[in-house]
Amino acid sequence: METERNLKKFLDSTFYLLESFREKAPGTFKHCQNVANICESIAVELSLDIDTMRCSSMYHDIGKIYFPEYFSENQDDKNPHDDLDPFVSYHIITRHVSDSVMILLQVEDIPRNIIEIISQHHGNTVLQYFYEKSGSKLDDKWRYKSKQPESTESAILMIVDTVEATARSLFNAGQLSDSDSRKKVIRSTIERLVDDNQLDNMTIGVLKVVKNVLIKELDTIYHKREVYTEIDKKKIKNIKEEKGVI
Repeated sequence: METERNLKKFLDSTFYLLESFREKAPGTFKHCQNVANICESIAVELSLDIDTMRCSSMYHDIGKIYFPEYFSENQDDKNPHDDLDPFVSYHIITRHVSDSVMILLQVEDIPRNIIEIISQHHGNTVLQYFYEKSGSKLDDKWRYKSKQPESTESAILMIVDTVEATARSLFNAGQLSDSDSRKKVIRSTIERLVDDNQLDNMTIGVLKVVKNVLIKELDTIYHKREVYTEIDKKKIKNIKEEKGVI
């Protein structure tokens, strides 16, 4: 019960860190809200601790408050990565994981398992777009320097984080018009992560539940929904590049 009360505190919209997050990186904050809502639905289906899953989701990108303008969801017309060497961009993007961990380590009473889940939400995946942009033949130096997911919660967060960002960018590009296209995003994301050995700790049964919940959630979010007019074609391209979609 004590842990539950502590997590409720961190999920309160008036908690100082959430208020700072919302102010400094509003696009990232909205992304985390979407991820948290989906992860909560998955937690219910799998009988996981809902507050643990939601808290991990809400804070998984808190490190982006340091350099919000370098992340596509917070950009307007200008993408600062256009003027940077790909390896510099790699360092800026990937450091948000360690920045998130360092921020949360300074928060009194936050459970260490929350920090551990967040620390693994990118595993050691390749930052695909900048790797390809560099023309490098070796991909290891373009990987996140984190552990692969060791818990069901961190693996779920990895999947949902990637699917949500990809689906949102494709929808705003007019490329997520029906259920089949949404299923394709989910299927391709999971297959890519499985092939990269990121989801080795997950059973086929759990992956099936995650997939089915994602299908339902994306259909609810994007069915007959109006396109956000403020997101132009360049911003859509930036989002897709960051997630390695193109």
